[in-house]
Amino acid sequence: MAMEQPTVAIIIPVRNRAAEMRRLLESIAKQDYPLEKIAVVVMDAVSTDGTQEACRKFPFVRLIELPVERHVSRNKGVAATDTKYVVHIDSDMEMVPGTISTLVKIAEEEKFDFLSIPERSTGNTLWARARALEKIVIDDDPDRCGARFMTRKAFDTVGGYDEQILFSEDYNIHTRLVQAGFRHRVAKETFLWHHEGCTVLQAARKQFYYSQSAHLYFRKFKGVTVRQYNPFRAAYLKHTKLILQHPVLFTSLLLGKALTYATGFSGMCYGYLRDRFGSK
Repeated sequence: MAMEQPTVAIIIPVRNRAAEMRRLLESIAKQDYPLEKIAVVVMDAVSTDGTQEACRKFPFVRLIELPVERHVSRNKGVAATDTKYVVHIDSDMEMVPGTISTLVKIAEEEKFDFLSIPERSTGNTLWARARALEKIVIDDDPDRCGARFMTRKAFDTVGGYDEQILFSEDYNIHTRLVQAGFRHRVAKETFLWHHEGCTVLQAARKQFYYSQSAHLYFRKFKGVTVRQYNPFRAAYLKHTKLILQHPVLFTSLLLGKALTYATGFSGMCYGYLRDRFGSK
């Protein structure tokens, strides 16, 4: 007799991404995992572009409107479910066929508590193409892993996402899961498409915003952050041949990283001064 397949929740925070949500939800609908075993929860931060209407066209979606930041909405989304496993996906991503069944198979057969999922970036801007190269290079970098698939038990044990720190919420929960002794590996058998349509200037502005709580993150995970955010990555040396085949993209990546690191540092300083002296 075949074993009953475990239940899986997919939590998706979103705001004003109607087209992206249609693409993502279509990819979920095409999964070979039974839809009756999947709880899809879309946490909408009061979209005004038709995102909610797009989501309602998929009968398997539970739509919850809540105007909060994404790390808080992820926790609220999980709280609305009762499944064995939880997957956290961003609205600009897309699942390749067999993603859910592959993740469940790894967790069930190999007894891992949480998994990272490799990403493949796609987009027409130079920055998107440079990021696509980076995603391939850092695939096997253990310090650049973010938890996306996990057991509900592991999620609850560490208290879910840290609602005090927006910066790097995926690294944050990943680090706490590791520190709690949960077993992890990268699910190299599958990947997620990440549709990055932004320019490097748009990425820099986002980095400034999200880095305003970075000082809290660095204070909480002192030793780990040096490895996670060291711009000189050992993974670059492992993939020298690939990098040399794409000199323009790699140079663009380095220049873009310099800009986003600078704006991220500025955002962190702003956040620290705001918290320290109460400036608005």
